[in-house]
Amino acid sequence: MAVPYNQRWAGYLPTDTTSFIGRSEKLSEINRFLTVSRLVTLTGARGIGKTRLALRTAAGLRGDFTHGAWFVGLAGLSDPELLPMVVMRALRAQDQTARPAVEALADYLAGKRLLLVLDSCQDLADACAALLEVLLPAAPGLTVLATATGALGVPGETECVVPPLALPNTALPNAALPDPTLPDPTLPVPAPRNGAQPNGAQPNGALPDDDAEAMSLLRERLDVARRGAGREPDPHDRADLRELCRLVGGVPLGIELVAARLAHLPASLALAGLGKWVARHEEAPGVISHAGTLRAVLDWTYELCEPEERRLWLELSVFAPDFDAQAARYVSRHSGRPSGPDGPPLGRLVAAGLVVAREHAGEMRHHVPGALAEYGRHRLRELGDESLVLEAHRDFYLRRAREGEVAWAGGEQVRWQRRLGRDLPNIRAALGYCLRRPAEHEAGLLMACSLWYLWLAGGLAREGRHFLDRLLKVATAPSATRTKALWVCGGVAAVQGDLDWARRRATECLGRAGQEGDLAAAGYGTHVLGVVSLLSGDDDTAIIRITEAIGRHRATGELTPGLLLGLSQLAAAYDRTGVAEHARHLLAECLAKCNEAGELWARGFAVHVRGVAAFRAGDLDAAWAHARDALRIKRLFEDVAGSALCLELLAWVAAGQGNAERAARLMGAAQENWSVFGLSHSGSPFDIPQHAECERIARDTLGDAAYEAVLEEGRRLDLIDAIAYALGEDISRRGHRPG
Repeated sequence: MAVPYNQRWAGYLPTDTTSFIGRSEKLSEINRFLTVSRLVTLTGARGIGKTRLALRTAAGLRGDFTHGAWFVGLAGLSDPELLPMVVMRALRAQDQTARPAVEALADYLAGKRLLLVLDSCQDLADACAALLEVLLPAAPGLTVLATATGALGVPGETECVVPPLALPNTALPNAALPDPTLPDPTLPVPAPRNGAQPNGAQPNGALPDDDAEAMSLLRERLDVARRGAGREPDPHDRADLRELCRLVGGVPLGIELVAARLAHLPASLALAGLGKWVARHEEAPGVISHAGTLRAVLDWTYELCEPEERRLWLELSVFAPDFDAQAARYVSRHSGRPSGPDGPPLGRLVAAGLVVAREHAGEMRHHVPGALAEYGRHRLRELGDESLVLEAHRDFYLRRAREGEVAWAGGEQVRWQRRLGRDLPNIRAALGYCLRRPAEHEAGLLMACSLWYLWLAGGLAREGRHFLDRLLKVATAPSATRTKALWVCGGVAAVQGDLDWARRRATECLGRAGQEGDLAAAGYGTHVLGVVSLLSGDDDTAIIRITEAIGRHRATGELTPGLLLGLSQLAAAYDRTGVAEHARHLLAECLAKCNEAGELWARGFAVHVRGVAAFRAGDLDAAWAHARDALRIKRLFEDVAGSALCLELLAWVAAGQGNAERAARLMGAAQENWSVFGLSHSGSPFDIPQHAECERIARDTLGDAAYEAVLEEGRRLDLIDAIAYALGEDISRRGHRPG
């Protein structure tokens, strides 16, 4: 089977949904800056096109970076402590230990050659600067392309100011002037005086007619909008279109909003209406900033919206960048001013360019561009309705979190994990809202503990711990929610390897559960203590505590995740102490219950334990089959640690079966993916006798040089290809990436 020569680190960059117009000189300039500077910050007013430029640049350079180009969007993020965790999440780094996130991120990046696009830094400028001052020295192969309204002030930073698009150099014809009989007539842009250009354009920066970038963008977007509306282009409005470009100052977002309106509005009327708003935002006759120009376009657009469209725009402004239609409907219907009988006009906002719709993994997601969201939040605040809408937003994601918890014991786990993963920016925002308001602390705690399955199964232990610890500090009144949050926090801490903290939280949970008669919490509190003993290597104590926890889980009369996990964990403890027969019975019960419910997450644990038990018993064929079955499940959940453990088990089996080359390659893949995803500080599964014996067999069979060469081949496999190789799936040879 062919093995790729190098890792397939493509990274992640959002795909453009519309064509990219112009900017060739600016793209060349950014590329030149990146050859001499490891931090280039694109600066300029909102809506000027910084994000599009950054993504276009990164897409062209991704092949030059061994570990790819990665986009990290920070719009909507307000908690500086979450910043390194958000970056880790975007990079798919999986270090979930209790050590500082900045330290973990620096370690993860230290050996990589990677381009990081850090977008919309302005709201967390100080935190971004502090983070980069740590990361850039720690990771010599890291290059950062940031976007912000101003420079970050990091030593060695190169600022690249993004101007508006080049304007057409055609004066406004008399025929296109606003009708002087209209109320309050205003010339949109007076002629330039003393060599100054209106709207901030540079001298000699305008181009004739349709060659100008601004005009090209307007005509392209207008053609698309008119086709969507079933209208033919109007050859008579060319002069008005040129003047509209000049009126919006070449600001791309302004041009796109104007184009969307021109699908239904004559250009002459748009010119007259927008001209009035531009005049209102001028700092002096003929002088207006890019920010003022965009504000004029937004005011004009808002004025043209129907009342229910305006209201929805403001409501959607509270969402973090990405949301689905169900969330939009709920917030619209529960924020104090319900929408009409046909529901919120989301489709009309998409057509107007106020909301961007994009399909992701078979689901339509929506996004309000940053400048439009900022405008909407400002308007919402002026109306005094921001709290109502934020509360409805929080309520929706609390309901979704609790629905997912109920569904987790069944066959919808993968779907729910992926759904909540996509909702994570809004979950962060909702939990942050609860932390800021004392009256919402209890609701925030309920949401955080209801999301235990996301923290534990979604590779988000760090974020779960962040919110649980903070909410437990402020939501101090005794309640069933607080008691539950104690065991959830203890379980998350145990996953992080912080066993002392896990023990403290679980003990406190048991004390509260005893006073409150909370059987479920008592079961989970005892369970966490059992897991702490299991991870400490105290199998005898683990058996006592997990057995007690299982009894309490059974007493609830429900098929709980705690019962399913407890059965496989107890089996692992019994197998390690030599009571293999009892371990087999426990695993058989666990798997039967999982299969009956269609449950996968706990089944993956049980099958892996079964594979280890089979290996210990010398049944290599069974161990091989179980390990591959477990690996298929781990892949569904993107479980990096679990996948690495399965790869390691398969290596042991391959060595036992006499396939030294496969064993060495699997060992290399397991070790590299354990460390490359930032798991090296959470304890190593490779310092145990089975690993040493596997290495001895492979090395003796292949010889030192061949063994090291094959081991290196395994290390070059990224996780996707490593899993495919282990499962016997085809892996096409990839070209060499420069190191």
